[in-house]
Amino acid sequence: MGERSAGKERAVGGDTPPLYRTVIDALRQEILAGTYAIGDRLPTEDALCRRFGCSRHTIREALRQLREEGLVASRQGAGTTVLRRGAAPPLYTSSVSSVEELLQYATEARYEVDKSGLVVADALLAARIGCRVGQRWLRVEGFRTVAGQDAPICWTEVFVLSDYAGIALMIGRKPGTIYSWIEEMYGVRIGEVQQVLRAEPMPEALTAELGCQPGSMAINVRRSYRLVGGELVEVAFNLHPADRFTYEVTLRRQG
Repeated sequence: MGERSAGKERAVGGDTPPLYRTVIDALRQEILAGTYAIGDRLPTEDALCRRFGCSRHTIREALRQLREEGLVASRQGAGTTVLRRGAAPPLYTSSVSSVEELLQYATEARYEVDKSGLVVADALLAARIGCRVGQRWLRVEGFRTVAGQDAPICWTEVFVLSDYAGIALMIGRKPGTIYSWIEEMYGVRIGEVQQVLRAEPMPEALTAELGCQPGSMAINVRRSYRLVGGELVEVAFNLHPADRFTYEVTLRRQG
């Protein structure tokens, strides 16, 4: 709706693009060229209105697009700040809708392990991953990266039941999913994956590595893997910058 209404404000000439697009292109070029350094504030909305001869609505639509591209961030009362000069981080779209499609996801997004070790679930961890207190788990954390992107797409924390901890030798060393290695090494079969998406604040310790602003929001994708018999064997948390994550689901009728 924003594009449609902003598109009414056009420069002279029937074939010219909407004025908000001209504003976007001009500001993007200046940011990428270094006219505005990282951390600099863009001119105020009033100043941009005067410069481009357009309405405040048009300027706000242009700034919204620049925020979606990851080039700037806006805060009430603090104006609009430049986040980066390089190419804007592309949006990451997840369309995982079956256990089999998780294999494609793991192949596209490489898991780079930062640290790992065995932990014993206390009451807090047991409630978080849905296990029994006292169970032993292999905990692995690191970042997922995609070829051609500077910043990681997400931070990933994985818990694997200690009975299946032998798969640790494969994590980060070969493409594939943890659940498929569990199946292959131990002769079991995953029967169910529960997926839950939740919005939450991005931990400050991860903002620099993920290329996002302090105080920004994240989408936490939690996946719980159970064997055919119902035993919980793996829980994974994937923390994505909210402004660069899209989740798609296609529903089809049966019969």
